[in-house]
Amino acid sequence: MQLRKQQHNHLAEINRIMSMYQALSCRQLSRLFPELPYEKVMALLERLHKTGRLVLLREEGLVLLTKDCSPNQDILSAFWVLLDFLPEITYHTVSDFPAVLTFYTKSDAYDVIHVAEGKENLMNQVLSSLKEDATRRLVVVDLPGQISCLNFPGICAFCTVDDKGTVQYYKTARRT
Repeated sequence: MQLRKQQHNHLAEINRIMSMYQALSCRQLSRLFPELPYEKVMALLERLHKTGRLVLLREEGLVLLTKDCSPNQDILSAFWVLLDFLPEITYHTVSDFPAVLTFYTKSDAYDVIHVAEGKENLMNQVLSSLKEDATRRLVVVDLPGQISCLNFPGICAFCTVDDKGTVQYYKTARRT
């Protein structure tokens, strides 16, 4: 009975996450459930796929909320950053531009912002009008060379994310 309830809770949580993010990788969803082996998470995804509650693209390693959803690379990259903060995360959600997602830990609030190569000036203009507040900004860049071109309030770290989901953080000499 307890096992069935846990399985139901996991299925409900996967549905909740997918309704927010629309498309994630299987590996990302698996990392959200560190207590479950990868194979168990995949079995839960299979079950949701068979009942039509989501779309599992096994070969691509992707999960979509519906067949009409397409992966958003900004969200996929930002989600890897979010996963680096587990298990301290108390809440997370998709955000409105310029942030990709927002999450809270027990002590801090973070906005994850993606700055595509060539969009540095635009993002500086958009974000320079923001006041320094309690929200810390984690800035995902495509290339480390972009870091020197970015200067707006609240930056606590820059990072890159590779295709495998490895997040590399960078320190800067300037105070932002």
